[in-house]
Amino acid sequence: MSYGLYDTERRYRKRLIGRVLRFVLFVALLAGVGLFAYQLGIEDRRTQLDRQRDDLATARAEIESLNQQAQAALLRSREAAQQLAALQQRYERDVPAPQMQQMLALVQERLSAGVPAERLGFVIREASVGRDCEPAETKRFLVRTPLTDGAASTVGFVNNTVTITGLGESALNAEGRPEAWFDPAQPMTLTITRIDGKAEQKTDVLPMTQSVVIGAVEHRFAVTAGQRGFVQVTAERCRFP
Repeated sequence: MSYGLYDTERRYRKRLIGRVLRFVLFVALLAGVGLFAYQLGIEDRRTQLDRQRDDLATARAEIESLNQQAQAALLRSREAAQQLAALQQRYERDVPAPQMQQMLALVQERLSAGVPAERLGFVIREASVGRDCEPAETKRFLVRTPLTDGAASTVGFVNNTVTITGLGESALNAEGRPEAWFDPAQPMTLTITRIDGKAEQKTDVLPMTQSVVIGAVEHRFAVTAGQRGFVQVTAERCRFP
């Protein structure tokens, strides 16, 4: 009977030891799996950190490259602005203003017409802001049209040594038919004839001005619209130059 009891206890201890061993193995297995997973996590985290470091280095390199490109573009922009300013200064220095261009064209025209350069230089040197002029004189005349041509279409100044006539377009009535008087809104041709027969013409809309130099006197004429069919001419005689 004691033998049977001993055998029962021995089998119980074996089962207990087996359970303990299985539990220990299970815990060890869990620990091994956990440790393996931990190692995998560490490796994965290390890989992510390495990738992030690479991405950050790449981003920094791109930013540095963009900064260099921006600096180069800014430098080129400044250089272009400086070149543009230099060209503008050169243009302003070398290209004359519109008024100067007109004066140069006029001087070239006079030289081409045979006026001596010394004469032009004298005139320019003697020109002044102040003018020595006689009192102005105002007269009127009838502007000729394709339908009108009368004695009142001519006016004379300086004892008729200078005569002025004008030719304009006929005004139109409401039906579009031409009238006998000229249309002051249309261009008219002004003819100034000197006593020696030389004539100068100018075509423009009113008001208009024209100058004629005879000897040492400049005759300046200002033409404005007057009563229907007429224009008024104000003549001024000034010392020239």
